[in-house]
Amino acid sequence: MPHDFCTSTFYLYTADFQRLFLHYFGFVAIPVHVYGAYCIIFHTPSSMKSVKLSLLNFHFLSCFFDLGLSFLTTPYILFPALAGYPLGVLKDFGVRNEHQLYFMLVVGAYMLVTIILVFENRLLILIPTSKCWRVFRTPWFITHFIVATVFFFPAYQMIPDQQLAKNFVISIAPCIPLYVNADLVFVMLLETRFFLRAAGVLILAGFMEIWIFAYVTDRLLGQQINRTMSKRTVELHKKFQKAFLTQLTIPILILILPIIYIGVSCLVFYHNQAINNITVIIVSSHGFFSTIVMIYIHAPYREFTLRWLTVLTHVRLENQSSVVPSNNIT
Repeated sequence: MPHDFCTSTFYLYTADFQRLFLHYFGFVAIPVHVYGAYCIIFHTPSSMKSVKLSLLNFHFLSCFFDLGLSFLTTPYILFPALAGYPLGVLKDFGVRNEHQLYFMLVVGAYMLVTIILVFENRLLILIPTSKCWRVFRTPWFITHFIVATVFFFPAYQMIPDQQLAKNFVISIAPCIPLYVNADLVFVMLLETRFFLRAAGVLILAGFMEIWIFAYVTDRLLGQQINRTMSKRTVELHKKFQKAFLTQLTIPILILILPIIYIGVSCLVFYHNQAINNITVIIVSSHGFFSTIVMIYIHAPYREFTLRWLTVLTHVRLENQSSVVPSNNIT
């Protein structure tokens, strides 16, 4: 039975579309990322000073992950196979495919750790005298980054011999589509279920920690009123907690569909390269939307942005009004 994608030349299927879109989108996103960092560094109020560094770390890793996909690696992935090839800057510098892959997996794991650290930092503010937690905090911190660094190393070690892997993929694939450059294809793993389950365990464990820290923080905030904090201070903490949860929730909602599609595609062996490309594009844009949400949801950043936009609008209107057409009377 012939497959339509075997002979398709639809532009959305091609590596050229993937490379051009990701590069242009990354170029547009850079000013937004830089502006978000500027807001965190220079417009974080004293009431949020304690989480400034952890918030900046999360912002940096989130944006760096986006730029890693957009510019550095620019992956062209052939789901349901964990195979494809990079189209980004690192390829031009001769960085090997497996090193690019491992680099992006580690950056993604670090990003999850920085999210956990923001919530842990919030909890630490409420228990500043807890000697027990402070004793274990540094080992806990180091352990998380060690786990994030080595978690995907077994998968890295399991990368198969490429010639044998390509021959196997070709033998079970109905065809090699015209839009795929078979010579460039890199096969990460032949058995996808193990890797997907491992990645799912890492993500689930991370979000369980986030939920625990958020839950304990909410409970402690309710107990702090008139004890060690004023009602106004507690309300400020609650507002930040709610704002940061919203900042996380919206990008997560954006990522849900791509994650579901990747899982289903690998389980039922469904291939649609246009959807594959769009999936990678959506994943690579999550930091961009996270930054937009951060600027809107946190009042200090939103107010500064509105003032800045108001000034720009006034300047533009004044410049337009100063250009008065001359009337020549003869």
